[in-house]
Amino acid sequence: MRLAGLLLAVALATSRLGLLVHELVGHGGTALAVGGQVTDVQLFWFAGGWIRYHFAAPPSTAALLAISMGGIAIEAIAGSLLWLLVRCEARGPRAGAGPKGRPKNDRLGRRLVRGVGAALVVHATWYFATGAWHGYGDGQLLHHVLGAARFPVAIAAGAITCACAFAGARAIVGPLAGTLAAHRLAGLVVAAVLAGGLHAGLAIAEIRIRGDVTYKEIMAPERERQVERDLARWAAYERAHGGVVDDAKRAEQQQKLEKEHRDFPFAWLLGGCVALALVLGARRSFSHIRAFTLDARLLRRATSCAAIAVVAVIAIDVITR
Repeated sequence: MRLAGLLLAVALATSRLGLLVHELVGHGGTALAVGGQVTDVQLFWFAGGWIRYHFAAPPSTAALLAISMGGIAIEAIAGSLLWLLVRCEARGPRAGAGPKGRPKNDRLGRRLVRGVGAALVVHATWYFATGAWHGYGDGQLLHHVLGAARFPVAIAAGAITCACAFAGARAIVGPLAGTLAAHRLAGLVVAAVLAGGLHAGLAIAEIRIRGDVTYKEIMAPERERQVERDLARWAAYERAHGGVVDDAKRAEQQQKLEKEHRDFPFAWLLGGCVALALVLGARRSFSHIRAFTLDARLLRRATSCAAIAVVAVIAIDVITR
């Protein structure tokens, strides 16, 4: 339960601070930098968010593309810096030694920070790859700008996602399991399921309760928008030519259009590849597992960071409504 609490706190802190950086700095900051003005901000307390912006004159495609990619870019940069700059293993004779000969800078907290860095890059590249392929979220404009080139671009980004997932799992899974005295694999799985399930449950419940139409439209893939457009054109044509548009015919036509606009399930394929990368990285991490201490101070720090991050998101959301 202590490990589950730690994982939940780290997940909340990462996702909430990541949301603030993604939306306010990535999208909002880029919009201001290219001459726009942020007019509306919507942040979910446990899920995602969106911003609206306005330009005095019609913006260029490059400016709009920079804004849409700003959130992903800042996430990838922040995650890369955390991974590269936070050292876990002592190197050289000056490193010093702590209790039981363990290097002073070889701590679970540092490994968690590196794991957070890897998670940020995984999320950023995943969002980029699937958004570009399916045309949803921040990848809507990129989907159209790239055209057929979106396929190799998405595959390349997906490969980076898998590599970062492997590296992150290799770095953090073993140390997390090492905090348990017995049944390490089962205990880690249970803790991860509890923490991840609660975090996901909070996000899904909030999205359903709020019923945010704008968020739903943003996250809809291009395939769904194509079906809606063609269905509207079909209904208009039928009415103009004396046809009957009832629920049964509409459902039948929608089913036909969904088959016509069927898209390759790239997100599901990438999800499977990422899962495999995580398993391989975890297996590599378990091959040289050793004991780590999950002390109360680390748990308090993680919980404090999570509380501050959640309160900050709630406060900004309330103020900007």
